[in-house]
Amino acid sequence: MTGADQAIGGDLGQRAGQATASCVVNGVETVLEGGLAEPATGFLRRLGLYGVRETCSLGVCGTCTILLDGEPVSACILPLYALDGREVRTVEGLESEGQLSTLQRQFICSQAFQCSFCTPGFLLSAQALLDATEGPLTDEQVVEGLQGHLCRCGCYESVKEAVRAVAARRQESDADGAQPTTGPQDAGRAAP
Repeated sequence: MTGADQAIGGDLGQRAGQATASCVVNGVETVLEGGLAEPATGFLRRLGLYGVRETCSLGVCGTCTILLDGEPVSACILPLYALDGREVRTVEGLESEGQLSTLQRQFICSQAFQCSFCTPGFLLSAQALLDATEGPLTDEQVVEGLQGHLCRCGCYESVKEAVRAVAARRQESDADGAQPTTGPQDAGRAAP
């Protein structure tokens, strides 16, 4: 690799305009190859990770959000070389052993979706927020953690309620296996 290649963080490959990135995607070592100008969304979708969606191609709507080393980023403006040597997590990587995560289950119980197009991005930003904080979250923390996501169906309140419910109950859930709450009106009661 040349000094210029190292400066931008990736292997520019043998052919001009081509790039290669070795990264971990949802826990699996992966090598991605393709054009320098193609955003990460295309590479990830070709891996069958269809929760990575692209709408605006400008990084402003949040539907393409992935976690890059645990931080939410817009994959639609992220070049391939930026993935090299990094850990990538998509919404498909939230589940464990075929089971939805607590956050995913809470989104269902809180009905924090309508058409669901924006849901993967909301889930990943919410997961990053929950991973970065302990205990209950304030409304301001939730709003700040989810900013940059657009929902045409207007499910913002349900999304915020789901995130707050998980934050409020996560210590209890870790201790006794409590279930997600059934919705905003039942935030203190466990789901059946």
